[in-house]
Order: sequence, then C-alpha cells, then structure tokens
Amino acid sequence: MEKLPNHANFELKELQDNAEADIILNDRNIGMIHAQMDNPDAEFDLVIKDMAGNEQLRINGCKNPTKRWGQRVDKELVDSYFKVRIENVKNAKKIDIFVD
Repeated sequence: MEKLPNHANFELKELQDNAEADIILNDRNIGMIHAQMDNPDAEFDLVIKDMAGNEQLRINGCKNPTKRWGQRVDKELVDSYFKVRIENVKNAKKIDIFVD
C-alpha cells in the first residue's frame, strides 16, 4: 500500500505500547479519523499534536471488534503539519491511522 501524507503506519515491537509519526493534512481541518488494526482485541489512545508538541486532539479507548475504527471529528486547525501518537496500545502489533 502506498503511504499517503495523511497516513501514519505503526509497526510495534514486543512490549512497545506507544509510537509517533508525522502527517500532513490536505487542508487545515480534520473531518474524520480512521484506523485499521491487526487484531480485533486491539485498543489504543490517539493523540494529535502540532509540531510544537501541543495536544490538539485526544481520543481515548479506540477499539472495535471488526479491526476497523473511525470517528467524525470536524476540527479546524491552524497548520497542516502534525504528529499522530498512539498510546496505551494493547493487543496490537500493527496500526494504520488515516486522518482526513
């Protein structure tokens, strides 16, 4: 799969429960966030930070037994460059996040 600027791909190592990646948004708005996980029991917290490290959005308890999760956000932002961070990851080795 070709990696798009709004896609963060995480491949976690044994005992790793957090990771961070850079993304670029098409405009200064987050409409929807989608995730695909490798395990139906996967669970994680999602944080979007600006490049200065300020938290812009936090969603706790992202999980779904279909191995896909999504949430409508509709948040306007001041820039197009951000960091996506997953925290408190449980039962997952691979998570893909798409921010549209």
